[in-house]
Amino acid sequence: MNHTIGKTIGKTMAVYTATGIGIAAFLAMAFSAVAGLAMGGETGAMLVKQFGVVLLCGIGYGAPAVVWTNDRLATWAKALIALVPGTLMYTAAAWWMGWIPRQYGASAVVWSIVAMLACTAVISAICGFVFRGNVRKMNAQLKRRQARRDGR
Repeated sequence: MNHTIGKTIGKTMAVYTATGIGIAAFLAMAFSAVAGLAMGGETGAMLVKQFGVVLLCGIGYGAPAVVWTNDRLATWAKALIALVPGTLMYTAAAWWMGWIPRQYGASAVVWSIVAMLACTAVISAICGFVFRGNVRKMNAQLKRRQARRDGR
């Protein structure tokens, strides 16, 4: 198999797998929320609350990501605009849900937030590499098309 084709298939498989996991996670949370509404009580309320947090965080990280389509902004500005709203929303949601262990003191809170920011940075870097690869691929296609037009 051609090395380039193998890399392309591997990258495509990784993107489709990540997308599939995201869809599955969303559906699982949606069905859990429906079950939570049906069962009621404290557990049911927690399931519904978690689904709300999933939606909130998805919107917080997803909607601002449209900034990556803007060619006029510097990359650092795009990253800031794309990440800050979602990170702030996630931090507030994690505090509200009790995912940040306040009961163990300030140190646990700080380390939880640092770990969350580190995970966000790693995920953002991975997304950045994917976006950069897509941009390079599109630019190469545009150059080939331009070369074909110039050659005619």
